[in-house]
Amino acid sequence: MHIVSFSKRLLGTRKAFVVLVILNILMTLVIMWSTRNVVLSDTWSYLGLAEGILHGEYSMWWWLDGDYPDTFRNPGYPLFLAGVILVFGSWKAMIGVQFVLYWLAFYLTLRTIARFDSGWTSRNLFMVLFLPMVNVPYYITQVYTEVSALFGISLFLFLVLRPGRWPFRVSILLGVLIGFVVQCKPVFLLFPLLYSIFAISFDRKQFDLKGHLVFLLVFIVTILPFGFWNLKHHGVFRLTTIQGGGGYMHFAYWCGKMPAYTDHLSMRNFTGDELIRFTPPDSVPGHIADFEKEWGGVLDELRPLLTEKDSVMLRSRHLLPYPAENTFNSNYAMLQEKLLVKKGLDHMWKDPWYTVAYKSYTAVRLWVIGIQRGDFQRASLPARFQMLYATTVTGVTFLMAIVLLPLAYRRKVIHLRATWPFLFCLVYVGLIHVPFTIQARYTTCVRFAMFAIIALAISGLWRADEEKGGVDRE
Repeated sequence: MHIVSFSKRLLGTRKAFVVLVILNILMTLVIMWSTRNVVLSDTWSYLGLAEGILHGEYSMWWWLDGDYPDTFRNPGYPLFLAGVILVFGSWKAMIGVQFVLYWLAFYLTLRTIARFDSGWTSRNLFMVLFLPMVNVPYYITQVYTEVSALFGISLFLFLVLRPGRWPFRVSILLGVLIGFVVQCKPVFLLFPLLYSIFAISFDRKQFDLKGHLVFLLVFIVTILPFGFWNLKHHGVFRLTTIQGGGGYMHFAYWCGKMPAYTDHLSMRNFTGDELIRFTPPDSVPGHIADFEKEWGGVLDELRPLLTEKDSVMLRSRHLLPYPAENTFNSNYAMLQEKLLVKKGLDHMWKDPWYTVAYKSYTAVRLWVIGIQRGDFQRASLPARFQMLYATTVTGVTFLMAIVLLPLAYRRKVIHLRATWPFLFCLVYVGLIHVPFTIQARYTTCVRFAMFAIIALAISGLWRADEEKGGVDRE
């Protein structure tokens, strides 16, 4: 009891704040150093698109004769990367840029927390909780969208949680900001509209109609150019890419039925062999055969749409020093997307118990780093410890969120009307990714928001207990 009381007093001091800032910086530097030679696969497609932009084409295949407009990624992050290359001369400078964005997001989150608790306790709790989390700073050294989106959401929360109505410039900035986030991560397309709808309910008489209208209008303006680009190059007006989501949704259905399988027919994805399995081991070969047969049928239906340019692209793959996503012609890409969406939804409809069970598991795994059976069995003792560590710390924080937040709201130590934007970001990101493949990195962009609201909940519960104790003693 004395240790708990001492910890509470210590976390309420500025000295603890300084120490925790230093410790978080040191931990981040250690993680960056240990992952300095890791290059994840999506890096090459982002880099290829950035190089294409610098050569006047939005394509990974810009170096081939002919036109190969991209069908797979929104242009926000490739444009950002292209700008970094143009200014600094190397894509590796993106690591330094993301290091700055990461700490700006960290600083903005601390400032946001201070609006709810002017003392040191909540901010220090945020840093204590976040200190063991290796999975977020890990992406500083990766050419991935995670840190950019983390900064975008952190700045968004900093701006919308400021007191009073939004100044005109803030509304404009919010529209541009979320427009950029959507161009990095298209799953955020519905985010601004849903946020404004929820704001009407939670803010009520304080709802800033003018501010939200400007926000939404500017957001629409930022995403229209890509829609018109798709219309020009693919013949269809779409605000997101013409393919990608359907393929991942279709593959996500099969993942739980084909543990430890590497796909060689579509995007060369692999499925995890999760600790919890959703199909008997002896059924796996049959599911793999069904999946490959289904994809064979899709490819047969698409084959008549192949063009000579597609053949040139496929023959040129060996000329690249890194893997690139196939960019087939527009008709091929759109029909593939249509077929996969239909087949994926049909499977889910006809197999509801598996779908509900597996998607419920997905909803948890998006927040908790998993352990793959094969990887764990082959790993050395230190590597096994690292796997267990990552799963434990993310699992514990997820449990803290689902237990402490309802408790804090029920006891009214934090108030939903004041803090709902935190929850909105967490729920939106968690739910929007459930239909797709399991990847805990998808929730990286709201991890600061998650730890901020948990820290405020714990701090509020502590204060409530102290006040109750004081009343009881009287």
